[in-house]
Amino acid sequence: KQHAVSRGGHGARRLAHPKSRCYSRASMKTLGRPVLLALAALTIARVPEAAVPTLGTDELKPGQKAIVKTVFQGQQIEEFEAEILGVLRGGRVDGDIILARATSGRAIQSGVAQGMSGSPTYVDGKLIGALSLGWSFSRDPVFGITPIHEMLEVLDLPTHPVPAGSVGPSGADPLSPGEEIRFGQFHWDEPSTPPAIGTSAAGRAALDWRVAPLPLPLACTGLHPAATDLVHRLFEPLGLAVLPGGKTGRPETPASLEPGAAVAVELMRGDLQLAAIGTLTYRDGDRLLIFGHPLFQSGEVRLPLATASITTVVASQLSSFKVGSSGLPVGVLTQDRRAAMAGRLGQAPRLLPLGVRVTTAGRAQQSFHFESVEDRAILPRLVALAAVNSLLESGGVGPNQTLRWTIRLHRRGALTLGLSDVTVGDTPTAELGAVLGAPIRFLANNPFSVLSLDSIEVEVRAEPGRELWTLRSARVLDAAVRPGSKVRLACDLERWRGGRETVMVELNVPREAPDGRYLLWIGGGAELSRFEATRLPGRYRPTSLDEAWRRLASYRASDRLYAAFVAQAPEVTREGLDYPELPTSALVLLAGSQAAGDESQRGDRAILDEIRRPVGGQLRGELQLEVDVDSQAP
Repeated sequence: KQHAVSRGGHGARRLAHPKSRCYSRASMKTLGRPVLLALAALTIARVPEAAVPTLGTDELKPGQKAIVKTVFQGQQIEEFEAEILGVLRGGRVDGDIILARATSGRAIQSGVAQGMSGSPTYVDGKLIGALSLGWSFSRDPVFGITPIHEMLEVLDLPTHPVPAGSVGPSGADPLSPGEEIRFGQFHWDEPSTPPAIGTSAAGRAALDWRVAPLPLPLACTGLHPAATDLVHRLFEPLGLAVLPGGKTGRPETPASLEPGAAVAVELMRGDLQLAAIGTLTYRDGDRLLIFGHPLFQSGEVRLPLATASITTVVASQLSSFKVGSSGLPVGVLTQDRRAAMAGRLGQAPRLLPLGVRVTTAGRAQQSFHFESVEDRAILPRLVALAAVNSLLESGGVGPNQTLRWTIRLHRRGALTLGLSDVTVGDTPTAELGAVLGAPIRFLANNPFSVLSLDSIEVEVRAEPGRELWTLRSARVLDAAVRPGSKVRLACDLERWRGGRETVMVELNVPREAPDGRYLLWIGGGAELSRFEATRLPGRYRPTSLDEAWRRLASYRASDRLYAAFVAQAPEVTREGLDYPELPTSALVLLAGSQAAGDESQRGDRAILDEIRRPVGGQLRGELQLEVDVDSQAP
């Protein structure tokens, strides 16, 4: 039976106190992992129900005694006592906050810890809400509680099917005001993701005068020590407190999953595991509520829910925190709202396969395997971290080295998108993460349709030495050239801490080229794309996900010398197609006022010929020369 909840606290919800079936260790070892996960979910979900009454904020009074359930160590749910201090009334946007102070010795000693988010709190045996908020540097163990009636509203929100079982997009928007999503010179017409409102949970926690959601511990298992700074930079702006997860393996599924149990939201599995740890607040059969505050406040999501085990609680003057690790997947979270995350026990959602292969000098190629949430804000960070962590684990570290990389994105119904380039600099390992995450971030944040990938492959080859080249000078070897002939260039390149060499290139002069003076452009791939984007903007502002996918395939790598024969001529890009060297009549039709705006863009140059010559490493610099085309030239 199930009774409706009264906002004044009368009535009751149903909460399961499960009894589980028992399996011997020997029998469990004979089961495959998929069967074991299915049995674990069924064992947790099929349980008898018992009534658990709730209490509204109108019925709370200062001085009332409260009981909080949470895990201090392992998977054992323990209780500590607290005293109700009062209720801070809020509006429809921010909601009410119940304030309480811990009075038990253990909670006073440990402090209100990150990872306690979601710990159910009871008064007179009735559930009033979830411990979810706190202060940094607080001398008293005072904490905030999200009222249960606000959390229950999240539980009843409808969910909708998502394409291909994707777990995104998240809606987490860690952008600064006015920041634009770009990859190289490619960009959308306007910022495709609205700027985040307010401050992240971690940032708000630093404001010790204001109550804020407790940052969630992000347990990192398999993280190389040298990647610690990177993971802090990537995930702390999202309100996650990065902590070691240890290499203790996955704990066994508990016989029952009750309110107060430790749970985790898994972001990545495999050779690197990342999971946000908190506490289960409420359970009604296979439905549940956790945290008492959002993970990213993303709205409707598909995120994997797992059990968790707590190693210990570390007391801190700044903010105490739990150290733990994620366990077995047991369900899916479908809502990420201000008052709580909601989900169901059962089948876990699909995760995106990610493979990384690393080759370093003197060592055989090493392979790493991961599964990641497919989320427009999180996925680029996870790919960057997985690649850098794999490189560090393979020993490919050092300032004077060259990293050659390839990333392949597989998407149903589209050709594989492969991008390759080279990274050289003072901190090539850090730069590697940025360049690998950039194309995924750009595609995932398109304003047209959801990006749903089948898998991602990354290959990295680390070579000793800094293979960096600079274009120093260039000269035209012919004073004038005929239409239909070739123009010759001599380009002087200088190697970092090395000598110079001259590279000869030839560009074709079209037969139909009229007499006149033409531009010769010479330089690196990034510089040529920048030159082209300022004069042919339509090629760098896609108007659909499919167009962006197609145009990114023409990405110019930086380990080549490029030369281009450029003429002044009008071009129109309309509905993803380029129309170069247009006559005036066609220009009026395609780029007239009736076709202006988002559907078309005009350019004023035409690249009549383009060649590229491989160089040993990254090439920087650009030069512009001129040549005369003369039909009477010798």
